[in-house]
Amino acid sequence: MVTEVDALRLAIEKERGAHQYYSDAAKRATSEASKKMFLWLADEEKGHLQLLESQCAAVEQNGEWFAEDKAPAGCKLSTPIERSEFPNLSETKDEPKPEAPEMDILSRAIADERDAAQSYADMAEAVSDPRGEEMLRKLSQIEHGHLALLEEEYEFIRRSKPMFPIHRFTLPRN
Repeated sequence: MVTEVDALRLAIEKERGAHQYYSDAAKRATSEASKKMFLWLADEEKGHLQLLESQCAAVEQNGEWFAEDKAPAGCKLSTPIERSEFPNLSETKDEPKPEAPEMDILSRAIADERDAAQSYADMAEAVSDPRGEEMLRKLSQIEHGHLALLEEEYEFIRRSKPMFPIHRFTLPRN
């Protein structure tokens, strides 16, 4: 049987890997818009990592989850991305570079975000603490937002459009 601590440790490793993947993707990006998006996603995953590490320590110490509003500084979750934040295809211009690595990066990231969203939903069903369930459900929603963003970016590039910037990429993580 997988314990809550085991699940949290698995989630920590996934978030650590996602943070590294998006950090590396930003270095490979061919446009400023894609670099900003990958850096923003890396920062998101870093925040998830910090939250999960703090949460794991709390569960290991006293067997209880803390409420999100009681999380240590820097460990807050962002608001899930909504499709309404994305521009219309007609709002973009220019052409991406044909050798742009973004398609491969996005393909893998889409699969990883889909897996992460499902993993958090499954973990939410398995935990007994309502605060843990709430936090894991929110993480699942956030990962679904990342998935929607990546799928939309993939479609923009597939249609020979550049990656689109959204306002969030220029804001500090809340």
